Amino acid sequence: MIKKINQNNKIFQSEAYLKDRTKFHVIAKNFASPDLLLYSDEETYIVCRGKIGWPTWIWTIDNFPNEKLEELKEVLEFYLTDTEKDKFTCKKELYQQLLKSGFDKLNTEDYFEMGSLYCKNVKKPKDCDGAMSKPLDSEKELLTKYWYEDSLEMEGVDSISLEQARADIEAMFDSGNLFIWRNPDNKIVSMVYYKTIGQEACLNHVYTPKEERGKGYAANLIYSLTKELLNKGLIPLLYTDYNYPASNKAYINAGYEETGILINFSCSKEKLKEISR
Repeated sequence: MIKKINQNNKIFQSEAYLKDRTKFHVIAKNFASPDLLLYSDEETYIVCRGKIGWPTWIWTIDNFPNEKLEELKEVLEFYLTDTEKDKFTCKKELYQQLLKSGFDKLNTEDYFEMGSLYCKNVKKPKDCDGAMSKPLDSEKELLTKYWYEDSLEMEGVDSISLEQARADIEAMFDSGNLFIWRNPDNKIVSMVYYKTIGQEACLNHVYTPKEERGKGYAANLIYSLTKELLNKGLIPLLYTDYNYPASNKAYINAGYEETGILINFSCSKEKLKEISR
């Protein structure tokens, strides 16, 4: 039965959900939002959105039963807004079920495979010159440029403005969780930021300028930060472009393990109206 739930619902303690909790940690990240919207049947699925404009995350049990699919699609329609496209994230298996069922809200042109990785035991990559440190205030503008360039390269993610990049970097500085790799010439050659949710630390904004790639900077930065996080008792994790081997290699070289593929896609409320005309 479809039910609006809160973050204390029993399903969050179920064996099936706890197995996937790290992969779907963004659900817990949304709990703090005053606009949190959660629906579930308390057994096989959870649909979660922090606020309008944020992606809606759909957790389902493995081998999600086809007989529950129509119910789940009904729930997904609750999350559609009047914007052109609403973003969703789910397991690849569920996306394939939605596609096969002919779900008429689905925008099949919007499809991005996102890898989910986490680290239990850090692994030392090939050494490179330099060391990890925190950036200086005087380097904010350079890191703004890096973050802006990173957003332009990312598949499946909307690029941001320089103003937004500047505001994001300011927030990263304030958090104290922004780290850089500085080469022997004192140049920043890689950056990474992390945010904690409970015992999980999600790494993102990993970026190395094009002219410095292939030198092991990102792998060594990730290794150094991951080692610190593990020593603090945190579980390091991250999401990546599953079809971008060069990026994934840096994480694997630092000891990260794949936990599966998630699909970013979109749906549109207006598609049914267009079809019915």
